[in-house]
Amino acid sequence: MANADEPMPAGQEPAGKLIPAERRARIAALIGSRRSLRISWLAEQLGVSEMTVRRDLERLQLAGLLSRTHGGAILKRRLVEEPLYVENIAAHAEEKRRITRAAAAMIQPGETIFLGSGTTAVEVLRNLDPELRATIVTHNAGALEVMDALGIELFLLGGSYRVQSNATEGAAPAELVGGFYASKMFLGADCLSLEEGVTTPSMGLAEVERAMVRHTKGEVIVLVDSSKIGIVADIAICPIERIDVVVVDDGIEDEVRSELEDLGVRVLVA
Repeated sequence: MANADEPMPAGQEPAGKLIPAERRARIAALIGSRRSLRISWLAEQLGVSEMTVRRDLERLQLAGLLSRTHGGAILKRRLVEEPLYVENIAAHAEEKRRITRAAAAMIQPGETIFLGSGTTAVEVLRNLDPELRATIVTHNAGALEVMDALGIELFLLGGSYRVQSNATEGAAPAELVGGFYASKMFLGADCLSLEEGVTTPSMGLAEVERAMVRHTKGEVIVLVDSSKIGIVADIAICPIERIDVVVVDDGIEDEVRSELEDLGVRVLVA
């Protein structure tokens, strides 16, 4: 969140003199550059009451520009195009290593696990004990890269292969999911929102992973680096109320962590 002692940039007109539309435009510009802001800081910098700031944030939330938290707001960003699998391999590598080590430690011997798409999900497998005996059910073709070093049993769901996600997608693998019930699901997320939950630009990917969520008897565990929080795409995978655990790096904002916990989500910071 923004530092309460940090002044408004020089040369700008005191916001208390602005009409409401201009004041909201100033708030939108600030949250666009900082990603998260506290109500108390905004009220001081804009020269208005906290109640006025709350009303402005409500209007901006309705416009889809931000998500409210108890003490402020975080930027809402839209993801229109699915990130390429090969481009994600090196992105946020250190955060991903910490997240996936913590996730791998949650898998117990004998469990059946659903594993979603993406490079983070594959990193979970790389961090497994080679002696662990468990069953992994996934549509993530990247799992094949690490199988020779592991003692797990892998069920790779067949179907239409999509190179962008390095995964099988659509009705065929979604139907195959119905043959399993998993004790846990690990869902790598490119988009996690306090309001929309986990979303994606890919209809075919969402179809498979929604089926996995439905057939998970135990915890749905979302793996996400903090840079992905506040991003929203058009197609729903998992609502926030169905998420049991979020494993995230220590870049997560305190306000966001508190908000997730208030929504009943256990937050594990790696």
